[in-house]
Amino acid sequence: MSKVKVIVDYSPNRYSDMELTRRADNIVFGMAGNPKFASLEPKVTLIKNQNETFKLILVKVNQGGKTVTIEKNAIRHVLEDYMASTAIQVQDLCNGDEGAIISAGFEVKRKPTPVGLLERPEKVVAKPGPTRGSLEISWEVVPNARMYEVEIVEYPETDKSVRQRTSTTKHKIVIDGLIRGQAYAIQVAGAGSDPGRVWSDAIISYVM
Repeated sequence: MSKVKVIVDYSPNRYSDMELTRRADNIVFGMAGNPKFASLEPKVTLIKNQNETFKLILVKVNQGGKTVTIEKNAIRHVLEDYMASTAIQVQDLCNGDEGAIISAGFEVKRKPTPVGLLERPEKVVAKPGPTRGSLEISWEVVPNARMYEVEIVEYPETDKSVRQRTSTTKHKIVIDGLIRGQAYAIQVAGAGSDPGRVWSDAIISYVM
C-alpha cells in the first residue's frame, strides 16, 4: 500500500468556519476510543474543548460586532493549530496508511491527475500598446494553464514573414518592436502538462 500525506492546512482558504467545526467533530469522533491513537487522547480533548468554544463564538458572530469577530478569529487560530499538530502526529503513527488516517477523521492529499489538452483560449483581443509599434493582447483565463504562448506574424503572411512566439504566466501581454501600419495575425494557446497546444482562432490587428 502506497503511503499518503495527511492534510495539515486548516486555514480559511481551505475551510470556512462551519466546515472547520464539522471537521473537528469528525476528528474527535474518529479518534475516540481508538487504541491506535491512545497516546493522542490529550490532544483530542484539546480539539474537542476548543471546538466547543468555537461553536459558541460562531453564534455570537451572527449577531454582528467587530470585537466578536476578532475574538472568533483568535479562537479559530488556536483550533487550527491543535488540529494541524495532531494531524502531523497521526501521519507518523499511521506511517502513511490512508485507511487509518481517514478512520481518524483526517483527510489525505490526493495526487494530481493529468489534465490533458487545455481548452482553446477565448475572447482574444488586441489593442494599441503603451508605446508606438506595440500591441497589448489579452484573453480569458484558461483553466489549469501554467502559462500561455502567444504567436504573432505579419498579415498577409509571405515567404519573408517571421513568426514570433513568446510566453507569459498572465492572461495579458505587451509585444513591442512591431512595424507601424502593418497588420498582424495573432493566436494564443494555454500551456500545461500536456505538450500539445490548442490555438485560438487568429485575430488580425493593425499596429499604430
